[in-house]
Amino acid sequence: MRKPMSANHYLNKIKPIVRKTKFSQLRIDDIAKYMDISKVTLYKHFSSKDDIIEQVVEYEIQYLQQADLVVNDDSLSYVDRFQKTFLQSLLCVVYLSDLFLQDLKEFYPTLYDKLVMAQQNRNKNLQAFFEAGMDRKVFNRMNPVLPLIQDDATLRRFMEPTFSIQWYDLTLKQAIIEYYKMKQYQMIRPEHLDAIDDSNFERQVAEILLTIS
Repeated sequence: MRKPMSANHYLNKIKPIVRKTKFSQLRIDDIAKYMDISKVTLYKHFSSKDDIIEQVVEYEIQYLQQADLVVNDDSLSYVDRFQKTFLQSLLCVVYLSDLFLQDLKEFYPTLYDKLVMAQQNRNKNLQAFFEAGMDRKVFNRMNPVLPLIQDDATLRRFMEPTFSIQWYDLTLKQAIIEYYKMKQYQMIRPEHLDAIDDSNFERQVAEILLTIS
């Protein structure tokens, strides 16, 4: 007997859509189509279109809050946490696209403000993490805000539909991996570079990109 699908299963189907299609312009019929269910089934899980976007935003907020746990996990080395926070930043850019954020700001300002607050809190925790790593002489001394700005600007540019990474003879995955390697040399002091374990990094990047393919 087939197990009934959860609301999260259907939310996972709509999240890649709203990163490139304005949610405000989607009808319930469209949403049901993307979720691959009937409207009757949709309404068994969600009370309205607004309920769906609220749950999508709540998921993103919870993800940002869970990401905060990584930087405070002292059982992981600074270089391990550096890698994990990079992957989290990539995932944030994948789902919190400029189009999604602009649409949210215009049509769901309260949800937008909640999401921005969660993102700002994550940025503060990341700044504190980088500062602590600098004090421990794991990271090179620099303004800890600049790596956050750099990641957001660069990764968002990579993800823009109008940006053709092929012009530079690179695939999207290659560009992200090479950018990550560049960040390692930029941020991590030479004596700590050998401690980095990137054996699963390429696979993890591929899995993230698969969610939007």
